[in-house]
Amino acid sequence: MKFLSLMLLATSVTARFTDDLYQVLAKNNANKNLISSPLSVDIALSMVYMGAGGKTAQEMRDVLKLPADKKEVARKYKEFLTNLKGREKVAILDLANRIYVNDNFTIVPEFNQVVKDSFKAEAEALNVKDSKKAASIVNKWVNDQTRSRIKTIVSDQDIDSDLRMILLNAIYFKGQWQLAFNRKRTKEADFRTADKKTVPVQMMRVFGSFRAGYVKELDAKVIELPYRNSSLSMVIFLPEKVDGLQEMERKIAGFSPSLSVQKVVLKLPKFKIEFSAQLEDILLTMGIQEALSDDADFGGLVKSSRAKISKVIQKAFIEVNEEGAEAAAVTGLQMLVPISAILNEPPPLEINADHPFAYVIRDKDTIYFQGHFVRPEK
Repeated sequence: MKFLSLMLLATSVTARFTDDLYQVLAKNNANKNLISSPLSVDIALSMVYMGAGGKTAQEMRDVLKLPADKKEVARKYKEFLTNLKGREKVAILDLANRIYVNDNFTIVPEFNQVVKDSFKAEAEALNVKDSKKAASIVNKWVNDQTRSRIKTIVSDQDIDSDLRMILLNAIYFKGQWQLAFNRKRTKEADFRTADKKTVPVQMMRVFGSFRAGYVKELDAKVIELPYRNSSLSMVIFLPEKVDGLQEMERKIAGFSPSLSVQKVVLKLPKFKIEFSAQLEDILLTMGIQEALSDDADFGGLVKSSRAKISKVIQKAFIEVNEEGAEAAAVTGLQMLVPISAILNEPPPLEINADHPFAYVIRDKDTIYFQGHFVRPEK
């Protein structure tokens, strides 16, 4: 009896699952720079859940924190993805889904319709006999959706006659800071790592009014950096202790700090992170087990075939520079105001991100990307 193999791409709308997943990713990559999109994993797995039954569906529902009624799940994602489309004025936030089906098999029409309607996912037949061409088709879609930031997700070795379906979710963001850093103020500085070493880094500097503050519960300074003409912002969590990142990250899940607008002198490293991880073992630990086994029940996906999830892959990329996240167009730059020039005002809050910190890119409801920066890389 043949089994259906699924491959999910997660590049990064259930807050608790995404919190749980990030906690494991952060712990497993405590000494590595990290960029992830737990949201993207959530959406890809939720698409698969729509074709699951029995214990397989129950496990996925429990871990993903999904409603028991699949119609409610469909409505939820339809509303989320519909509201997302075209929402940003200057920042680009694109989230796309795609399904490739082995052309020897037929996708269940009801499943095809629900993912098309609720997940905005297009289904396309894939000839797996020519593995190189099939991999090229899949990778082109990934490359196009991420503006060439992620060029490949599969190789020809990943595609054979046992592969029946590939479900992909890609998320891409590009934004400009509301208050840009001045390139002329970026200077080399020492970055202190948790193991008490110092590494040179290009440190950006800006002065301005931001929502920021010291959060006692986290023992950290937190600042929100909004993107221009956007509902999105990057929130930086800087622990007071140089080696305090892991302890702080364990407390961040579901935490919404109360911040006030104040004058801030911010020093933040320029950084670029590329990250890739296989997530099967993590999902097994979290409780999605039958879906990854030969006993999986995905009868609602493809006709006349058994199915199981074979691989869950996440690849993600982020670049933060003076203009914003990713390589954005040049914008008007603000000069750093010397502290001595500020008269009759309380001293500004100083936030110097010269040691490991965490960050998220989010709006008021959803975290799209999440990660941490622990050391500069050449």
